[in-house]
Amino acid sequence: MRYFSFTKLKLIWKVIQMTSKDVEIFYNQAMKLLKKGEFKKSLELLDRALYIDSKFIPAWNNKGVVHIELEEYSQALDCFDQLTFLDMTDNLTWYNKGYVLLLLERYQESVKTFDFFLAKYDKKDDYYKYALYLQAKGNYKLKEYDKSLKLLKDALNSDKSFSEAKELQSLVLKDMNENK
Repeated sequence: MRYFSFTKLKLIWKVIQMTSKDVEIFYNQAMKLLKKGEFKKSLELLDRALYIDSKFIPAWNNKGVVHIELEEYSQALDCFDQLTFLDMTDNLTWYNKGYVLLLLERYQESVKTFDFFLAKYDKKDDYYKYALYLQAKGNYKLKEYDKSLKLLKDALNSDKSFSEAKELQSLVLKDMNENK
C-alpha cells in the first residue's frame, strides 16, 4: 500500500478544492500578461487554468495564440485541434487553425479549413475578409491562381483599401503572366 506525506495530501486537497473561480483568476492573469507581451508567463498561467479545467475553451484558444506569438506553430495547432474537439461550432477556432496551417505551409489543409470558416461566418466582419485573403494566399502557394484572384476580388469588394490583398493580387497576376 502506498502512503502520502501530509504535505502531499495537503497539496492534493488544494488541487481538488480549486474551482472555476480559480480557473478564471489564472485565465485573467494570463490575459494581462499576454497583453504585455509576457508570453511564457502567460502560457504558464493558461496551463494552470487548463490543469484545473481541461475543457475551458478561452484558455485553449489563447494558449494557441500565445504559441503563435512564440512561433511555436505545431503547439498552436495542437491547441486549435483540441478546441475543434471541444466545440466544433466556434468559428474563430477554425480561423486560427487555418492561419496556423498556412504558417506551417500545409496549404491544402489551410484552404479547406478556411472553406469551413467562410461557410459559417458573417460576411460583414473583418475576420471574413482576412480569411478570404489568407485562403487566397494558400491558393497562391498551391499555384491555384484563378481561385486566389476570385478570393482577393471578394476581399477587395468588402474593403477597397485592403492593402495586403492588393499586394497579393499584384503578385498573383505577375506570376500568372510569367507562367503563360
